[in-house]
Amino acid sequence: MIEVVVLLYRNLVVAVYDPKWFREVVDKLRRRGIKFSFYYTLDEVPEYSVVYTDSSEIRDEVGARRDLAVVYDPERTCRGLEKAVLASLMKSEYGSLTIGVDPGSRHAFIALGDSVVVDWGFMDDLVGKVRELVECVPATSVIVRVGAHGRGLEIARDVKIRVPGVRVELVSEYNTTPSHSRASARLLLKGLVVNRQYLRGNKDVLAALRIALKQGVEVL
Repeated sequence: MIEVVVLLYRNLVVAVYDPKWFREVVDKLRRRGIKFSFYYTLDEVPEYSVVYTDSSEIRDEVGARRDLAVVYDPERTCRGLEKAVLASLMKSEYGSLTIGVDPGSRHAFIALGDSVVVDWGFMDDLVGKVRELVECVPATSVIVRVGAHGRGLEIARDVKIRVPGVRVELVSEYNTTPSHSRASARLLLKGLVVNRQYLRGNKDVLAALRIALKQGVEVL
């Protein structure tokens, strides 16, 4: 009798040798609420896991287990780490990378790979951040949605001109400013893969999330 294993996701195992990159990887994954474990011995790795490593020795050692997938990233790149996250989600890339922007003195932003929150925060250089996300996150398409308030149109046009191949939309900010209630935040974050404690009290980033989830008018 043949046993068929159907996987909805795979365990992510971190096996990073470089101390500095190890700390960065752990911080990034914890901030995003992505579950992972550490590599100790080959026998302790759960079945069908994804092992992310910068070590050729660990890569070769893990290769003895046919049930495991290895993401070998000797250059220690953000894209290599994201490929490991994707592999744990049974994907090779996201269908879409959507970046929502709430314009202000410092722009609040959030980036979604399908339903996975990839990054969020505040930045002065929006074009630089969009380029960084495009470089780091494998996705079939990229959409940048900018709130129409204030300098929104100017900002959207700047992204359109300076970042080729990206769809840019201007989004009405009517009803995008979230209430301060916990229930409102929970409803907005429902179904997203994210460490919610980082976002619940941040009204500007939640406004950027509402913008990201709202269809706008394409900037040509």
